[in-house]
Amino acid sequence: MRVILLTQVSLIILSERFGVIISNKNMMKRVLILLIVICGALVSNAQVFNTSGILKEGEAAIGFEPSFLVYDGTTDFQMFFHAGVGVGRNIDVGAKISVLGDDNYYGGDIEFGILENLSLSAGAHYFRDFAIDATANVSIPLVAGTKLITGLDIDYIVDHSTMAVWLPLGIRVNIGNGWSLIMESEIELTNDAYHYFGVGMAYGF
Repeated sequence: MRVILLTQVSLIILSERFGVIISNKNMMKRVLILLIVICGALVSNAQVFNTSGILKEGEAAIGFEPSFLVYDGTTDFQMFFHAGVGVGRNIDVGAKISVLGDDNYYGGDIEFGILENLSLSAGAHYFRDFAIDATANVSIPLVAGTKLITGLDIDYIVDHSTMAVWLPLGIRVNIGNGWSLIMESEIELTNDAYHYFGVGMAYGF
């Protein structure tokens, strides 16, 4: 109970400090649930999916994604967990962590909806090295409830002053009751990148 109360107080302080309005109880609960999910995963051993969809203010989403990373002739299995919450008009924030791999991933971003099927995001993560992220996400409707996911994903690896660039390619299928099936890959375009393949589920509420 003390943790929950302290988290609520922290959210109020942060919202006043940074001008993010968390004005209704439903949104406060969803932000609180999101933080608990993230913190729980971090305590247990510890880039939201690459889609252009922006969560509306007060909405939240969580997801999981078993994935394979292929680099330098080796394959590394990672279990990723995603979480996000809408914080304003056409703005959401997200967190992403991984466990079970040789190296764990910790990251977060803020995403801005530019057009109906285009968003831009910026963030940072640590995965072997600290990096700053910039991503353009494009979703192309195919048939009802199904979208093609693509865009451009760029990391600036701070420790080495190098750029890693990927071409994301994937499919998102809405399967109902808030659930989506997401199959995605990231094709390496530079030597500092790696191939990435994952299949996961996301739930919005």
